[in-house]
Amino acid sequence: MQYGHFSEDGKEYIISKMNTPSPWINYLYNGRYFSTISNNGGGISYFKSPLHGRITRYRINEVPVDRPGKYIYVRDNETGEIWSLTWQPVGKHLEAYKLAHGFGYTRSEASINGIDSSVLFFVPQDDDQEIWKANLKNSSGKTRKLSIYGYVELALGHALVDLINQCDDQHFNRAHFEQELNTLFSTKTYWVTQSKGTQQQENKEWDQWAFFSVNKPVASFETVRERFLGLYRNENNPESLEKENLSSQETDFGNTVSALKVDIELQPGESTNLIFSLGVIEKTHFDELKEQRVKKYQDVKEVDAAFEQLNKVWDEYFAHTTVETPDEDVNVFMKYWIPYQAKVAFDVGRVISFYYWGIGRGFGFRDTSQDTIAVTISNPEKAKERIQLLSRQMRKDGKVYHHFHGDGQGEFTQHCDDPLWYMLAVTEYVKETGDFSLLADLQPFIDGEPESILNHMFSVVNYASNNLGKHGLPIFGRGDWNDTLDYIGGDDGGESVWGGMFYAAMLNLFIDLLSHLGREEDKEAVSAVRDQLIKAVDDNCWDGEWYIRAFGENERRVGSKENKYGKIFLNTQIWPVLAGFPNKDRLITAMDSVKTHLDSPEGPKKCSPAWKEIDPNIGLVTRCVWGKKENGAVFCHPTTWTIQAETMLGRSNQAFDYFKKMLPNRIDSDTFVAEPYVYSQYITSNEHSQPGRASHSWQTGSAAWMYRVSFDYILGLRPTYNGLLIDPAIPSIWKEYKAERVYRGTRYIIHVTNPAGVEKGVKSITADGKAVVGNVLPLSNQPICHIEVVMG
Repeated sequence: MQYGHFSEDGKEYIISKMNTPSPWINYLYNGRYFSTISNNGGGISYFKSPLHGRITRYRINEVPVDRPGKYIYVRDNETGEIWSLTWQPVGKHLEAYKLAHGFGYTRSEASINGIDSSVLFFVPQDDDQEIWKANLKNSSGKTRKLSIYGYVELALGHALVDLINQCDDQHFNRAHFEQELNTLFSTKTYWVTQSKGTQQQENKEWDQWAFFSVNKPVASFETVRERFLGLYRNENNPESLEKENLSSQETDFGNTVSALKVDIELQPGESTNLIFSLGVIEKTHFDELKEQRVKKYQDVKEVDAAFEQLNKVWDEYFAHTTVETPDEDVNVFMKYWIPYQAKVAFDVGRVISFYYWGIGRGFGFRDTSQDTIAVTISNPEKAKERIQLLSRQMRKDGKVYHHFHGDGQGEFTQHCDDPLWYMLAVTEYVKETGDFSLLADLQPFIDGEPESILNHMFSVVNYASNNLGKHGLPIFGRGDWNDTLDYIGGDDGGESVWGGMFYAAMLNLFIDLLSHLGREEDKEAVSAVRDQLIKAVDDNCWDGEWYIRAFGENERRVGSKENKYGKIFLNTQIWPVLAGFPNKDRLITAMDSVKTHLDSPEGPKKCSPAWKEIDPNIGLVTRCVWGKKENGAVFCHPTTWTIQAETMLGRSNQAFDYFKKMLPNRIDSDTFVAEPYVYSQYITSNEHSQPGRASHSWQTGSAAWMYRVSFDYILGLRPTYNGLLIDPAIPSIWKEYKAERVYRGTRYIIHVTNPAGVEKGVKSITADGKAVVGNVLPLSNQPICHIEVVMG
């Protein structure tokens, strides 16, 4: 069954059946204040950090699912009937609702009992609060007396403490109502700022006041969950809504909520707006700001202006890359939903979603490095700030935190790949912007004084050179990019064949930079390290039709045809292509093996055959059910690299086949389960009895990579240090496409024709009517440059 569809312009995903097979969520945020919201009003709100700055409570693995959230209830005071402006939590009148997820906003609409309603949820760009703008219209032909209730359950501070220590944590909650401001204020007098569990008690209070207000006079309010819901009920049917008024009691303990009741009377045809606002104010500025912050969005004009500003921000972001191809489905995803997801993943930091609750992990070094490539085009300053942040998570020996919550709050692990991703973030930024001054920017090492970012890159080379095992390949440690190959090395440490390929690919990026800088001696030194890695792989790791995955303890070959399970892995077939290995026959044979042994109706599998027996000398991958997660599922992230590899080999039809297979709306939603408008981490493969189910949506590196691979390698519009490279690799049935790409201040308006129906190859290029020699566009000093490309 399909539960929704894209709007005609592709800018909204419209859900027409609310009982989706999982909560389908959206992100509302401004970079400081963050909120998730599902199609049924569930979600999380936090300020800056989902661990330390949690505003609202979200109960993990709750039944019913997706509770609590941001709810507006309606009570008909004549009949006593209750419903909500989103289908849940009340759950009545399923057919009456429609919801649209847009870029940074969500809008729910319904027509129930002669009352037409809509509620718009969004976060203003300039203020740390979320707006719930509701409109109710009486279309019944008679006067209606209604009570409207805004409701949210609060966490107030440290999310993990709220989850595991509620019996004690409740004693620090405070909530009071200020009549003159028509607002509930809540805070906590004790606040934990540690990222890990500790018995050390901190002597501080949460540094925020949470507020909940509405633009109409409050008839009554509630501050304690049990008084609002009742002891033996939940959000479906709150006991207090059956009474004339809420208790209007403040609280100094307990499960704290903010609930506001407003009474309205609507004549036939009359409508009214109710604007609820949930936000935070720093305590150091509370007295001076509270009136201004509470009152600002009580005016509909202010709300509409803030919403218009939000739309403008996203329009400007999407304007940096756009495309028109013969495939409308591709257009919608490439123009809007892939770059949208990529930016959300960058801004949120992969720490919060329906699957990740923001309590166990911070920013990942490898994740953050990759997500940065999503914003170098549209917001290079943000990318630069993130590179500087990454630089401060590195030791002088090139070792980096695997995860970190902030400077000085990180964890070292034995993953062998983390530092090398830094090369990608830095070089992509410089190629995009031409800002070589970044390389001289001084950032401190964890264990040393500030040094240039270029020196940080040399530290990464030093790490790569000194982390090699018996075969000259990276020591596996407790995982490479695949975290679940975590015991593959045993006491020997093992060696990652993929790591050797990956190191070579990342060092290639640095070599290219050094060449452009004219640092020939350094270039030769780094090239020697790269060449040794390529030789080590080609001398030791070819299995006849594909490359093996690793050497385990006692030189056990993993990812070999001699194995019972895990005979072939995806990553070690695609990365020698990405790294430019010299033996092209092997590259083609390896990629053919991907098609033969790994491809499936759901897409290329991560490995095959999946393990059906636990092998403690391999690791967690063998303990996972076959066909899911790392044990033979279709991982969307490496599929992006597969697409890139096929385009680099000139096999664009195959690349596009993989691209189309991965579009999230391709599989029926009752099978797919996750949102059909964003990528998930993985799709259950045919190694399992129930293939096609997706999981871990939104917060995946798939989005950033698919954004860049689709524009950089399928459309073939890639930044270089000298200009924009034009190198399309498109399906041969495409006769033309049009694209726009902003690069170093110039908007390139590009028209590509393919009269011969080729997959790759450029016959001619003109820029503003003048022939271009080669396929790198000369830098333009004009705001707009028109490009004509003929393939052949």
